[in-house]
Amino acid sequence: MALIRRADHIFTGVYTPLDDGERLIGQIYQSPKMASAHLNYLLITPETQPGALVSLLEGLIAQAGHWGTKQVIADLGSDSELFPAFRKAGFSVLAKQRVFKCESPDRDHTRLFSGWRIWRSEDIQGMRRLYNTVVPPLIQPVEPLTRREMLGLVYYDQSGGLQAYADLVYGPKGAWVLPIVHPRIEVSMTALLSQLLVDLPDRNGRPIYLAARSYQPWIEQTLENMPVKAGPEQAVMVRYLALRQRVKAEIPFAALENGNPEPTFPFTPFERH
Repeated sequence: MALIRRADHIFTGVYTPLDDGERLIGQIYQSPKMASAHLNYLLITPETQPGALVSLLEGLIAQAGHWGTKQVIADLGSDSELFPAFRKAGFSVLAKQRVFKCESPDRDHTRLFSGWRIWRSEDIQGMRRLYNTVVPPLIQPVEPLTRREMLGLVYYDQSGGLQAYADLVYGPKGAWVLPIVHPRIEVSMTALLSQLLVDLPDRNGRPIYLAARSYQPWIEQTLENMPVKAGPEQAVMVRYLALRQRVKAEIPFAALENGNPEPTFPFTPFERH
């Protein structure tokens, strides 16, 4: 059973051709914690005409615009025949990814180091520095520091430096994990990811889906040599609805002048009213 919160946005659109042809269906979803809407699914057939699909996508994009969404994101198979229609609807490739399915591991796994722990507010500055190091600037407006669905995990090395963190989203059919890991981490990458699977809280036997983005090839290379099931390569596509523009602040910000340039955010969920 999936939980739809009061402040969530979800829309299912139906496109009906003028010639009474086959209807097309698509759904988009936006969490109140995210500036992006996501394409949940498309119900189409191999005989679907590209023009009809473009019309359906444009209708979904228009609805996202009414929500104030900054961009719409879709995961598309790298060899999909739908690329021309998505490009005509204004989508472009943001990054590539592969999602690896991992079974819930045994808690008796042998620890090779101190392991991961749930992050706290004092970890945010270190997480942001790592995020700015690993995630390319062009991707950052779409790939947030965290989706803020729940508290994630952090890993520190022996000298006290934050070397990795994991953003978590749990659902009724599994746990989705996006690890952000420094490429020069000193411990074994295999040991690090294996320990991550063990330290995930509240798994309850659910399968775990580890996402490996193309801007972190060291994660994908490690997962390929682990006993996990690799999914097909996907293109993470984005359709921008708003463009960021730098503006000069007319009034100075006291927080920046006082030497606190690192912004923070609340971990307690909040809703739009």
